[in-house]
Amino acid sequence: MIRTFLTAAALALPLAFPATAAAQTAIDGTYTDQGGYVEIRVAPCGNARCGTITRIIRNKPGETNRDRHNDDPALRDRPITGIRVLSNLRWDDGAWRGQVYNPEDGGTYRAVVRPGRNGALSVQGCVTVLCRTVTWPAR
Repeated sequence: MIRTFLTAAALALPLAFPATAAAQTAIDGTYTDQGGYVEIRVAPCGNARCGTITRIIRNKPGETNRDRHNDDPALRDRPITGIRVLSNLRWDDGAWRGQVYNPEDGGTYRAVVRPGRNGALSVQGCVTVLCRTVTWPAR
């Protein structure tokens, strides 16, 4: 009797906890940007997910380790390390949706983030209907 109940309970688990719960955590991890310049750590932050630059691997030619393109002049001298580039990512309709900050131009854009192939992260930034997608390989 107990064995039958446990078997039935085990079979019902996928119905009680759908696969979306597993998919929602699939983006947590450490990645490098598309050019391999910085390391980004994606992790929970409050009720959402965020991505923070944790390390400069190498400087881009002509760039410093400061946020010099930021729209806010008061933030242009802050270090790149520690900047939150993905923010307020929340699971919605099959993807993580929030904002992405691009230190290369100082702009913040609407973001759609999905797990990619081989553990990579697909990050799409959009302004109105114009979008650009980059792939961040896993570290």
